[in-house]
Amino acid sequence: DSQTTNNELTIKFTNKTDSGLTVTGVYDIDADASAIDESHLSISGGFGSLKLGSDVGANDDFGIGEHDLIDEDLSVVQTSASIITNAGETGAADTTKINYTTPVMGGFKAGYSIYDSGTADAATDQIAMGASYTMPLGAGTMEVRYNKQTTDGTTATETEGSNYGVKVTMGALTAIAAHGESTIGSGTGQTDDRKADGVAIKYDLGGGMTIAASTMKGEDDKDLASAQTEEYTANIAEVAYTVAPGLTAKVTYLDYDYKAGGET
Repeated sequence: DSQTTNNELTIKFTNKTDSGLTVTGVYDIDADASAIDESHLSISGGFGSLKLGSDVGANDDFGIGEHDLIDEDLSVVQTSASIITNAGETGAADTTKINYTTPVMGGFKAGYSIYDSGTADAATDQIAMGASYTMPLGAGTMEVRYNKQTTDGTTATETEGSNYGVKVTMGALTAIAAHGESTIGSGTGQTDDRKADGVAIKYDLGGGMTIAASTMKGEDDKDLASAQTEEYTANIAEVAYTVAPGLTAKVTYLDYDYKAGGET
């Protein structure tokens, strides 16, 4: 009962200085909304990577969720819903910030980002951090990720969020299990306490075809009415086929259930 389009234009350049530093610039435009999604410059070398400009923060860089294995990430909830619809990171937005990521050290790396809203009246300053560790596992690899963010605000609008999970890759098979949680408000002003768990698998059939499936359940304990919390569950199945280089056809099916609970 609806149709949408999504068009993006990304301009990107990379250059290397005589001293060995790699400089990368990105300018990403959302053509449908006539808005700039990203505009940032990064400098990387033996010290790691320093990113300056409008982009997501460390919580997104180290985020992980079951939706990461679904090409066409889908969710359907009522407009008034405050529930989270995947078990991934929260509070990630393309705002002007400083974002530092360490080099990989024995499979471990970490990141830290800071956003200053610039005015005390609009106190939305954000600090985010994350870390990951990748290790061999049999004939494949296992990666563990964790991230956390805190965004300033009043007792009714302050938000916090954390997310962690594991990703296992064994040949053509990839699997993710993740947990995410976030709150809105603090103390007696807290209005939301949301948690979600998700699992997904993806298999490469070869010949340009992949299949994937995911399941998740999210709850908000603060939105409670008649013993029913606000709750969202979703099951997704997807088939993707690479028709030609740069052209992929996808069929994605979503089955969901939403209970409003105490959400008005």
